[in-house]
Amino acid sequence: MATLVKQLKRTSPVLLYAAYLLLALTLLGIGLSIYRLVVGLGPTTNMNDYYPWGIWISIDLFLIPVAGAAFTISLISYFFGRERYHDVIRPAVLAGVIGYGVVGILLFLDIGRWFQFYNIFNPRYINLHSFLEEISLCVTLYTGILILEILPVLLERWNIQTPTRWINRGIYIIAGAGIVLSALHQSSLGSLFLLMPYKLHPLWWTPALPVLFFFQATYTGLSMTAIAVTLIWRARGIPLDRELFRRIGQAMALNLLLYLAIKAGDWMGAGEVPLLLKPDAYGLLAWFELIIGVFVPMAILFSKLIRHSAAPFWAGVFALIGTFINRLVISWIGLAEPSPVVYTPHWIEIAITLGIMSGGVLLYALIAYYFRLLPERHASPTT
Repeated sequence: MATLVKQLKRTSPVLLYAAYLLLALTLLGIGLSIYRLVVGLGPTTNMNDYYPWGIWISIDLFLIPVAGAAFTISLISYFFGRERYHDVIRPAVLAGVIGYGVVGILLFLDIGRWFQFYNIFNPRYINLHSFLEEISLCVTLYTGILILEILPVLLERWNIQTPTRWINRGIYIIAGAGIVLSALHQSSLGSLFLLMPYKLHPLWWTPALPVLFFFQATYTGLSMTAIAVTLIWRARGIPLDRELFRRIGQAMALNLLLYLAIKAGDWMGAGEVPLLLKPDAYGLLAWFELIIGVFVPMAILFSKLIRHSAAPFWAGVFALIGTFINRLVISWIGLAEPSPVVYTPHWIEIAITLGIMSGGVLLYALIAYYFRLLPERHASPTT
């Protein structure tokens, strides 16, 4: 750690201050999380009977497709035979592990009786008809699989070879199980909102929600991969693999196009196009989400800009913003109903969210610095 601090002081003081800020936010988040567990949800959140879901659920719904980087790259690399994507598997899987870790922490904090969280695994209480139960089990199992996939990165540092060999021998089985589990819960998140046809705004409620959630997870995962790998390579001063990034951009563009086709087809089929043209907050929000999260990335990826290595990065940034808006609307804004109270997140909710996410970013940066995430031909001397 001291070596890293000295290097940042010498090469990039701004990054050093950013690291200190992330550390401070992380410590604040940990402290407030402990406080929330001690005093309960009432004093630390603004959730109520009208709004039992708060900002933590919205962030979870956003981070799960972001963490889909792991399953998307694994699917393309291992099962579609695109070996070039092997170069970015480790950064993608690490993003998945940390993303699901943050999701797990926020979900744990969101449980009223957090000391009974284990009941979701208790056969006495398992509800086989519950989407939430299926999502909980899939997320838990998939997180375990991601830990297995990233374990060789950690073990290599200390030259522990036997477990690494076992994992590498069974990687297709491990990755295959992970892809199935991830696909199940990515789409099941959409199925969860099928239960709310009269509550969720019609511009966002559709029977196609499971399919839309799945394709959104694929392009969001690819976006996260493009962003993470770009930052790692630039931080290490490694020339970007333009051909690889072009292919990632093409995969993003294809999934964005499929997502847009399904969404537009559903709006037209359901006769909801007039709602898009209605000059109210929801119509404007739907257009804003589409423009920022779909049209702008597609404009970048389908233009000559795709030849530039930065194109997938910026397309990914806009796609992530669009996904965030979409999940925020579906889990919060689009569910708003006339009621005596209006939900706005408590400052402790916001601080905990920022703290836990800052910890995830800091952990990713530290692992990327101290462990080998890139193949030998791309590795820098500090790896």
